[in-house]
Amino acid sequence: MNNHLKVLSVNFSDSYGGASRAAYRIHCAVRTTGGNSRMLVKNKALNDSSVIGIDTFKKNDIISRVHNLLNNKIENKLQKARWIQYPNRENDFMSDLRSESINGAFLNLEFDVLHLHWINLRFIDLEKLGKVNKPIIWTLHDSWAFTGVCHYFNECDKYLQTCGNCPLLHSDIENDLSRKIWKKKNQVFSKLNLHIVTPSQWLADAAKKSTLLSRFPVTVIPNCLDTDVYCPIDKVESDLNSDDVHKRKKILFGAINATTDKRKGFHKLLEAIIYIEKTKYADTVEFYVFGSNKPICELQTSIPVHYLGHLILDNEMVTAYNNADVMVVPSIWEVFGQTASEAMSCGIPTVAFNTSGLKEIIDHKVNGYLAETFNAEDLAKGIIWCLENNFENVLSIAAREKVVDNFGMEKVAKNYRELYEEVIK
Repeated sequence: MNNHLKVLSVNFSDSYGGASRAAYRIHCAVRTTGGNSRMLVKNKALNDSSVIGIDTFKKNDIISRVHNLLNNKIENKLQKARWIQYPNRENDFMSDLRSESINGAFLNLEFDVLHLHWINLRFIDLEKLGKVNKPIIWTLHDSWAFTGVCHYFNECDKYLQTCGNCPLLHSDIENDLSRKIWKKKNQVFSKLNLHIVTPSQWLADAAKKSTLLSRFPVTVIPNCLDTDVYCPIDKVESDLNSDDVHKRKKILFGAINATTDKRKGFHKLLEAIIYIEKTKYADTVEFYVFGSNKPICELQTSIPVHYLGHLILDNEMVTAYNNADVMVVPSIWEVFGQTASEAMSCGIPTVAFNTSGLKEIIDHKVNGYLAETFNAEDLAKGIIWCLENNFENVLSIAAREKVVDNFGMEKVAKNYRELYEEVIK
């Protein structure tokens, strides 16, 4: 990549949430392999000078503060009016086109390519992108770019047409909020020089079929991670070391809001635990959960389930992975599945349902197990299979090799650098 080619990556945050971790890793990968990349975020948490917080561009005089305060109040009332029409809507995360001013950041920052990631929670105004006279790459971390209001289309196929009658809104109106937002996106996209990137072929296929994004080229580039950090290490003293006299095998599960986000499949994991409880393995295994504290309701199982809370630092994650015998990712929907790739990079066989982006990370009975879709009993069988078949670390070695060969920072950065060069031609 031409070192003079300047890339501006844009994401809501530099650290919070799976999309932020993925976006920041891609940004770092490009920089460490010689690329000239900076990152613009709404919420900056990391001490990294290559990451620019949007507050840098905010005017702090009293007139600007009053203007922003009044504007936010108006926007909040408008937003409430939009959504109050759907009192029975699902408790799913949905987004309209609300945004805040970025105070001319795109005008004040030099770049040759604008690289968008996750831009919701009142961050980037899509209509302002029409004034960006540069190629735009958009790496999708969910489906919001090609739907009306949802971030996960689940079983709905209305994104293949023009949305409307939205099942998440429980709307019986064709021209509902999802249709109105779809129309606005369609108007904006018709004016953009846009190239779509997805981290999995599964999401790429959906984007290509969608009416909003089918007009644009789509490239598959997986999410990356530093395999020198996420690597096998010796077992160390940690919360995953049990005092149990049986020295139980440890099964690990984790995600942001691990026990409350239904999309992460904790309810399916509980069903699998109940199945394992009926087998000879009931007294030989225990489960560990990160990304959540202990639920209010006591679980009805004799198998120990421990809660590690929220793990933020890489070394905390690496320690947790390395002290596990099997990782389970029972997600209902994953664009990619970073916890799967992280665990496998540490040499931990991983079990998941044969669905969405996860089926492109795990190779069935090679480095883990892909269970029949949403079949909790088969998920349990997969956990047991991995415990029984990792003789001489054959699954662990294959898991590590899969990640190093496909998701390492250098390889992913090379793919992005080539794409940057391609879109400016």
